Amino acid sequence: MDIAVIERARSGDDEAFVIIYEHFSPQIHRYVYRLVGNQELADDITQETFLKAFQSIHGIAHGSNLGAWLYRIASNACFDVLRRRKLITWMPILEETDKSDEFTSDDFTPQLIESQMVRRALVEMPPALAVCLVLRSVEGFSCEEISEILKIPKGTVFSRLARARESFIEVYNRVSHTHDTIKPSDLDNRLGGAH
Repeated sequence: MDIAVIERARSGDDEAFVIIYEHFSPQIHRYVYRLVGNQELADDITQETFLKAFQSIHGIAHGSNLGAWLYRIASNACFDVLRRRKLITWMPILEETDKSDEFTSDDFTPQLIESQMVRRALVEMPPALAVCLVLRSVEGFSCEEISEILKIPKGTVFSRLARARESFIEVYNRVSHTHDTIKPSDLDNRLGGAH
C-alpha cells in the first residue's frame, strides 16, 4: 500500500480511503468469515471494520502498519460478536446464501465438506485461540505481527498458538464425524485448503 495514499486518507481524502478499502477488504472479509463462519455476519463485520477505520484513520500514527491496524479492528469486532454469542451454533453444512464456495447444493464434494468442517471447528474454538490460529496459519502473519495486531506479548502469541493447534485438532476431529482424523502435521494444509 502506497504511503502517500495512507497519508491522504489520514488527511480526510475520501478517495484515498476508497483505495484502502478496495485493497484490504477482500482479505479482511476472508479473515472474518473464517472466524465467524457465516457470510452475512462476515459482511456486517467487514463493513463495521471499515466504518471504524474511516472514522479513526486520522488518528493512526505516521508510519503505522495499516494492515495490522485493520486486522486489529476486525479481530476486536469478531471478539465482540463471538463473546456476545458465547457459543455459536454453526450454520447448516450448506447455506444457500453462502457465496464463498463455488459449489451448488448438488455438488456435495469432499472439498466442500472439508471446507465446512474447518469453518465449524473454527467457530467452536475459543475466540482468542481461533483468531491467533487464523492470523498465523491462514493469513501468514509472523508471531511479531500477531503480537502487534492483537496488542499482546509475543510469548502470549506462542502460547495461544500452541493451545489453538491442540484445540482445533480436538474440535475438528469431534465435529467431522469421520474416520479422517487430523494430526498436528496436517493442520496448516487443512486450514489453508479450505477457502
